Parts: sequence; C-alpha cells; structure tokens
Amino acid sequence: MLSLLHHPNLVRLIGYCADGDQRLLVYEYMLLGSLENHLHDRPPDREPLDWNARMRIAVGAAKGLEYLHDKANPPVIYRDFKPSNILLSEDYYPKLSDFGLAKLGPVGENTHVSTRVMGTYGYCAPEYAMTGQLTVKSDVYSFGVVFLELVTGRRAIDHTKPDGESNLVAWVRSTALSYLPSVLV
Repeated sequence: MLSLLHHPNLVRLIGYCADGDQRLLVYEYMLLGSLENHLHDRPPDREPLDWNARMRIAVGAAKGLEYLHDKANPPVIYRDFKPSNILLSEDYYPKLSDFGLAKLGPVGENTHVSTRVMGTYGYCAPEYAMTGQLTVKSDVYSFGVVFLELVTGRRAIDHTKPDGESNLVAWVRSTALSYLPSVLV
C-alpha cells in the first residue's frame, strides 16, 4: 500500500525484499528516530521537545492523516497511529510509517469497514473496539491520544501511575471535568 501513497508526511518506501516467508521494507532514513524516543524513551542527557517542535509534529502528523483520509483514493485508515510510528527527520519533521495495519476505507455510500479489531491498546477508538466498525474517526481518536501525549508528556497507558491516572484519556477527562463549572457538566 505504501508504494502507492505519496505525501511529504508519509515515509518514503525505498524498496523491499521478499525471500520465502521473510519480508523486509526499506524506508528513507529518518535522522531523529521516532517520536516515542523523544517523548518517552529520552535519555537523561537529552532535552525534552520544546513546544514549537511538539506542535510542528502534531500539525505534520495531522497532514499525513488528512492525506490518507481525504486525498487518497480510495481513502486509507491507518489503524496504528502512535508515537513509535511517527518518524522524525531533520527539524523534527514528522512522517507516518508502518502501514502494516492500514485498511482501505469505506467508499461510496458505505460509512465504515467491518474488520477484526487491531491496533495498540490506549490508542484504539472505543467505538471501533466495541463494534469492529472502522472509520476515519478511529484514526482521529488515535491522533487525539497522541496529541495529549505531546501536550502532557505522559504515555497513553502508564502502569507506573496510581489508579485512575494510568490511562491518559481517562485521566485527562476526569481532570478536565474537575475544572469545569458544574453548570457545564
């Protein structure tokens, strides 16, 4: 699928090798590694990402998803949007990689694609997990989780946190609700 998709925010496929049941994809070299390495697996001597870099990464990743959802024909649902699949080139320019779980999206009058639920816990949209009905909104949910990681610096799922704080989305939801006036809740 990746060989058919071309956008500045998608990693470029250089080539591949298939030998029996062994498969190898060769992507363009991404100097700065993955977003995961800069957010969560950062060595103590490396500075955290500054706010401008975080927002540049969010915007670029969103442009990659926009291309897959709105410009690719047929649309493509990525299904595995997470920091380890966002690779960074110079100046923290983000490119989506690893299209192993990607599916062609619904076409025509269809609103979803029914499929076995796949993806990474913590990033998978609840509606997709419950019904198996995959839409581009599933990727938008995953983008929201990654955006929360960029803003907070926390992992989507972190079992080292106390009860009620290990799931980033649930923690943000409960924390945000405590700040809203009771009239709005």
